[in-house]
Amino acid sequence: GVAARRSAAKTAGRIRAPGRYATPATMDVWSIEMLVGTAPTRLKPECLDVPELLPGSPEAKSHHEAEDGEMNSYETVLNLANTMMGSGVLAVPYAFGLINYWAVLLLFVVVGLTAFTACLIGEKLKMARSKALGGSHPISRDYTYLAEISYGQCGKCVVAVITVLEVWVAAVTFLVMNGSNIQGLLGVNEIQAVLVCTLVSSVMIFIPLRIYAYVSLASLVALLMASMCFLGDLSTISTAKWSYPELQLEPNVGNFFRAYGLFIFCFAGHPCLPALHEGMQHTERWTGCVSWSFTIAAVYYLVLGLVTYLAHGDDLHPVFTKDMSIPWLKHTTAAFFAVKIQLTTPVLMRVVLQSMQIWPEGRHVNEFIQNSLPVALVILLTGTSACFLAGEVAALASFVGALLVNLTSIVIPCVMYARLSVWSQQPGKNKVKLVMCGVLVVFGLVTAVAGTYLAVLDMTH
Repeated sequence: GVAARRSAAKTAGRIRAPGRYATPATMDVWSIEMLVGTAPTRLKPECLDVPELLPGSPEAKSHHEAEDGEMNSYETVLNLANTMMGSGVLAVPYAFGLINYWAVLLLFVVVGLTAFTACLIGEKLKMARSKALGGSHPISRDYTYLAEISYGQCGKCVVAVITVLEVWVAAVTFLVMNGSNIQGLLGVNEIQAVLVCTLVSSVMIFIPLRIYAYVSLASLVALLMASMCFLGDLSTISTAKWSYPELQLEPNVGNFFRAYGLFIFCFAGHPCLPALHEGMQHTERWTGCVSWSFTIAAVYYLVLGLVTYLAHGDDLHPVFTKDMSIPWLKHTTAAFFAVKIQLTTPVLMRVVLQSMQIWPEGRHVNEFIQNSLPVALVILLTGTSACFLAGEVAALASFVGALLVNLTSIVIPCVMYARLSVWSQQPGKNKVKLVMCGVLVVFGLVTAVAGTYLAVLDMTH
């Protein structure tokens, strides 16, 4: 009887009640869309009563919950693709302009590396499940959970700080990017446009996250509509008048690191992948879902970047909407991208605030105002940083990609996998992957140092 009661208590603790918000203590791992598009929500209408934008969303594994809420493979592919296809696409054509047709090869390298580490995350969760806490299952198996299992509380803190820093710098980058995007639409300069975006985002932070579950799909639609409008603008240019740049056999080596930062900036959703993995009905299909979703994202970025480069040549703006020629299509595209980015930035800012545990939760007016002061300071710092960096879209995005995303999407997954493989006493079985992880760690650190140096150099000059 005692054993049965303990088992029931554990099961009850693992099952999350519908509509219950996660605690701020777990919010630091919800890097959710981490610089890229909307947070991954399940596209089942009957599941919209659950606030999927919050961390710790994976439900306990049971047959009943699999029928009611868990994702099938098709939904997982859509959510993964939605996570990897975000507003970072605005700078993709500029990356092609930096290194010519070599960008095609570099894009596929970035896709292959990030897809590999995404598959490693699924394997790490399986290894952690068998070893962590004596085989018990915590309520939330997420990115910082993997860090804690791999390297203890110290590792968890380090990964949490890097993740939150990545989210905050991403929010600053999106404000700068959107300011440059809507500058012509509003008829103001970039700093004024950034201020407008900051004010709108600061208001949208207080919109209940439950509402964001309904607009997640709309955000992806806005991205696709913006891309279609842009391609429509390109179709008005006769292909005979396209630039068709010649192949450069000796491109600038420094530009390779800059372009690498811009490309990996688009694949920055790794900290939210554990939540997607744990929300699947059949986790054994994770590798296949990753392969399909990353292929979809790669084709999307390749088509948009390469076609734009062929049409406009090397003279490309860091935000490609400024290269459009038809005014109404240019404004429509900018408007759709503005919707996409403005739905993203408040979520990122809320993640930062709740990670710092300064989100105003008091019900009393005085308490709410008192708790809102730190929030106002963070928003002020974010807006000020964005205004200061206005006009530095490419350098800022490359900085985030080369340093922070490189750590969370390449280096940290490989380091955690190596640790868990040794801990699970399977180093011989995973020997090839361990060697690959070692190579990727060195590669990630080299590109991080070189890319960060060049990005800072570009911003200071």
